[in-house]
Amino acid sequence: MNTEPRLNQVADRYRVQGYQVILRPGPDDLPEFAKDFKVEIVAKRADGCILASAKKNQSDLEADGEIPRYAEITENQPCWRFDIIVLGFESQPIPDKREAKEPSEEDIRRALEDVERMLQVGFIQQALIAAWAVLETAMRRRLQAEEEEVGWGSSPRTMLNELYSGGVLQSSAFRELETLYQVRSALVHGFTTPIIENSAVQFLVDTARMLLDESRAAKKTA
Repeated sequence: MNTEPRLNQVADRYRVQGYQVILRPGPDDLPEFAKDFKVEIVAKRADGCILASAKKNQSDLEADGEIPRYAEITENQPCWRFDIIVLGFESQPIPDKREAKEPSEEDIRRALEDVERMLQVGFIQQALIAAWAVLETAMRRRLQAEEEEVGWGSSPRTMLNELYSGGVLQSSAFRELETLYQVRSALVHGFTTPIIENSAVQFLVDTARMLLDESRAAKKTA
């Protein structure tokens, strides 16, 4: 897969946001704390700067053991943040999409209320799985409101990365959602997980509602 056009699209998005962008920076282009980093983008503007690692797919991202170190070091620097971008999708078999339709906003909000009722009666694991499903729908709607091409088969991790790199999700929310995605994946594949707090599920619900509200506002201003 040739990911260079996708990388250029990401760089253009940063430029639209007012950043000066360097693609595939060398050591001289990197800040002092990151001279040994191997990243694909440096983006700078007066109110803050970004280091971005862009990977071909999720497997490449998970195989790079340096990413957590890069992120931790960068997030501890004033006015710097670390973005993670997945340029392509994993190839995986998916069911026939002809029977699947996007739910209405009313359907989504009703589903979120159902999740909260599940929490109230103590079905926490089931509520987390259901909440993540609704969150994926809300992520698609938020990205579609920005005219991003997401839909059937879009990877949740890729959508998270898109929302984070676009400034929709703050780093703390992004990291919590990544953790909850791992918990959700363990549950649906039959593995045990640490105790899940009600607050974690409510965080998914609140994030989904926030994305829905923002998607409506983005469409009005488009």
